[in-house]
Amino acid sequence: MDTSIRKALKAELPIIRRLALDIWPATYSSILSQEQLAYMLELFYSDPVLEKDFDKPGYSFFLLEQEGKDTGFAGLELKEDQTAHLHKIYLSPDHQGKGLGKKMIQFIIDFAKNAGAHSLTLHVNRYNKALQFYQAVGFEIIKELDTEIGNGYLMNDYVMKKDL
Repeated sequence: MDTSIRKALKAELPIIRRLALDIWPATYSSILSQEQLAYMLELFYSDPVLEKDFDKPGYSFFLLEQEGKDTGFAGLELKEDQTAHLHKIYLSPDHQGKGLGKKMIQFIIDFAKNAGAHSLTLHVNRYNKALQFYQAVGFEIIKELDTEIGNGYLMNDYVMKKDL
């Protein structure tokens, strides 16, 4: 199985948007309404938002390639206080359960650690099945967080942390 992870170039942001549009419905359709799903995809994955994230100091996107096809992505922010925050990590549903998620999270952990981060945090929807995955790779729930995102929608997340 030929797998690689690379830092994404700005010209590859459309790949990340396409992956999000493919992955999010499979991930969230049982948790969110179609209206909220569409709203959040535009809120987090429109071209201007992805470009703004890309240009943010300390922010990097990564693409996972499997057998020559982009099948997953991540967005990581290194902070000045020697912490890192994983904003996004998604893998195409047909590539889940094959160890690729573990490979991807380990790559992110190593990248953050090599950049001097002492901890890695992430937010996960409280009803997302990925919660068990994060716990299995050493993340711990440190708090619950409800965030208003506009249009009357709330994100109901756990904040998780892993010491590096």
